[in-house]
Amino acid sequence: MSKTKRNISDEALGEIFLRHSLGKVAKVTPLKGGQFNSVLKVTVQDCKDYVIKIAPSKETEVLTYEKNLIKSEVYFYENFADLKNVCFPKICGYDYSFEREYQYLIMEYIEGEMLTEAKLSKEEYSQVMFKLGKAMAEIHDLPCEEGFGYIQNGLCKTWEEAYLSMTENVIKNAESKNAKIPYLGEIRSIIEENRNILREVKNTSFVHFDLWAGNIILKDKKLYALIDCERAMLGDRVGDFISLDYTAAFDLEENKHLIEGYNNVANEPLTFDSNEMKRLYLMKIYLGLIVYTEQYYRHGRLSPEFYANRKFGKKVLHNAIENIKRMG
Repeated sequence: MSKTKRNISDEALGEIFLRHSLGKVAKVTPLKGGQFNSVLKVTVQDCKDYVIKIAPSKETEVLTYEKNLIKSEVYFYENFADLKNVCFPKICGYDYSFEREYQYLIMEYIEGEMLTEAKLSKEEYSQVMFKLGKAMAEIHDLPCEEGFGYIQNGLCKTWEEAYLSMTENVIKNAESKNAKIPYLGEIRSIIEENRNILREVKNTSFVHFDLWAGNIILKDKKLYALIDCERAMLGDRVGDFISLDYTAAFDLEENKHLIEGYNNVANEPLTFDSNEMKRLYLMKIYLGLIVYTEQYYRHGRLSPEFYANRKFGKKVLHNAIENIKRMG
């Protein structure tokens, strides 16, 4: 079990649900997936289902951007409440004040099938990707606060400033755990060489930043919902195109239906020219830094998860670096 996940008693859970007038808890089922919050499916006596995320205690060591993450999630879910092309879970209650013992977020439970488990024809998959592209564009075009980065850490005036701060924070988090990030010298050189490209991002966008297949929910083989805003930020919209395949080059042909759906409705269509592709791989570098470093906060160094996930983070970094170098 991840060191950031927190146990909660049946009594405390029952009190939380009664506090929000959601009913008496009848059944609790831990949900798999995710390594940060404890996530439970809660069924109340009238058979209605909810999901509750229990945040780590305030004494638990976490990455800089993960501090008071429940507050950030509430902000994003509230802004995503009325989208046309996809739905997000409805918020039913929360507390991130630290005035009580637990910080938590309660949402409706969404029935459906994860894209990871769906058996789709090639045509059905293409339709899901087209609709996902439209949903991503709708998210990115939502009006949002002026500034870039994480609302829980304080926003920056420019994307360049935010990206540099975000990457350095993760590197400092790694250093505090004596973690040696692979390719660090190369990563810093690449970021410095491409600062002018970061300056091209003028408009702030909501970025989910975790649109992998496990967070994409289908109903009747069609896109229905997106979940899990733990990594969401205000930043560069190209960041949402890295998640379907973290360790491979972004292939325009393979992703043509996703791109077509996106550009079909986006206020700022993407061309995926050289600079946009470099920005995409810079976002992948940032994600690789997170994936590599967070293992030092999640797992003990004797656990198989520690080495497997750290190895995956290294692959993400290697892929991003090689693709940027290949572009010259």
